[in-house]
Amino acid sequence: MTVRKKTFRFIAGVPALDFLNTEVVAEGRPVDLLDDFSDVVDWLVDAGLADRGVAAEMRTLPAARSARLLAELKDFRRELRSAGHRFAAGQRLKKTDIEIVNVVLSRGSGSMFLAPDGDAISLRYRLDDVSRYDPLVIVALSVAEFLASTDLSLVRTCKGTGCILFFYDTTKSHTRRWCSMAGCGNRMKATLFYQRGRGNQKS
Repeated sequence: MTVRKKTFRFIAGVPALDFLNTEVVAEGRPVDLLDDFSDVVDWLVDAGLADRGVAAEMRTLPAARSARLLAELKDFRRELRSAGHRFAAGQRLKKTDIEIVNVVLSRGSGSMFLAPDGDAISLRYRLDDVSRYDPLVIVALSVAEFLASTDLSLVRTCKGTGCILFFYDTTKSHTRRWCSMAGCGNRMKATLFYQRGRGNQKS
């Protein structure tokens, strides 16, 4: 029997926020898309944070270690979600936000290297052969890059009713309101249209 892989939501524009979007609301109820460690590995591949070779190695980890990593990732996500809500509310990065990420980064090791980046050169980080199989370190690196290189005032939460998804607003006017126009955007427009119609009928 073929096990159907989950469909993850990649609408945030950056993996750090897409990681938070592994928690969604479906039919009015909260749903955790990371049910087990296999979901974590699938998400890392879909997010472009791990290749299929690394994913295959991750799938061979002992069950006890996989369960521990899953629990640690969910704890990390919960702490990041709290920070994300503060950013979306216009608050600034706190020292504790940095410490949360640094604690995870400290368990990884690797080396720095220069890489061509168009006509420029960028400084990159390569994980060693142990750390590259640690999903928590992989996610923390993505979060660290996001915190260090973006304008956190552009972190948003979707304004759709009941939606809990985050995104990074790269629109020119910085007025994006929805996780996607095809989803919450159209639903909210339909709701407003219906409400206006009922208002006209009463008048």
